[in-house]
Amino acid sequence: MLPSKDRDPTMIKYLKQYRFYITLFSFILIPVIAIDTSTRSPRDYRFYDRAIVGITSPIQSVISWSLEKMASFFEDYIYLWHTRKDNLALLEENRKLLNSIANLRETQQENIRLRKLLHFEEKFNTQSVLARVIAKDISTDFRSIRINRGESSGIRRNMAVVTDEGIVGRIWRTTHSTSDIVTMLDPLSAIDAIVERSRARGIVEGLTDDDCQLKYALRTDDIQPGDILISSGLGGVFPKGITAGTVSKVNRKSYGITQEVEVRPSVDFSKLEEVLIIMNGGSE
Repeated sequence: MLPSKDRDPTMIKYLKQYRFYITLFSFILIPVIAIDTSTRSPRDYRFYDRAIVGITSPIQSVISWSLEKMASFFEDYIYLWHTRKDNLALLEENRKLLNSIANLRETQQENIRLRKLLHFEEKFNTQSVLARVIAKDISTDFRSIRINRGESSGIRRNMAVVTDEGIVGRIWRTTHSTSDIVTMLDPLSAIDAIVERSRARGIVEGLTDDDCQLKYALRTDDIQPGDILISSGLGGVFPKGITAGTVSKVNRKSYGITQEVEVRPSVDFSKLEEVLIIMNGGSE
């Protein structure tokens, strides 16, 4: 019989030589024993059952933990993917709703403006045509706007153009489908007007991009800041009583025949969108 020191190298040699088969056998045997062990109560375990359980428990714990983490990861990934998809759908729906709300608000504002214009038409008992502003002249020499109505709609030169706020100007030139309006801000504009309070008279002409002036008002006329100017009805263009503007500044000198009067138009030209062309007035 060989001494133990001589057997050990031989045993190690065999273990190294057949380690693959030993490992494979272990991987096959351990699950079989583990399955067999799982069918019995722990008190019925044999010694090798306990050994197998001791060996496989950490491995099973690691495998179970890994599988749970992987399952949790895929569940979270799928949940996040569906959440992102739902968020995109909600964002698109929100965008459509915001657009619808904006359109409804715009329609509401337009209806309010059109009702005011209709009320104006009924108040002055005039025959008029509704038109939209489609362009504005940016020239400093000629303050005008363009509308989407022309000769095909019966528009003619010198017809009065108004809104519910007051006087806009008059038709200056026309084409088949458009017209240019010289506004009351233009120096070429001349509107015969009276002071509503004192009945003083003058001619409203353009002065700057924001203001007009009341020319030919006598120095003795009672005109004060805050007075409202209305059309006199003379000249055959503007019906009587349409608001032209409000007196903003009065400079009455101690000499001369007239006084200097600045007027702020009643119409906000920066927000002008729709106008009325009065048809029963104007001439070629």
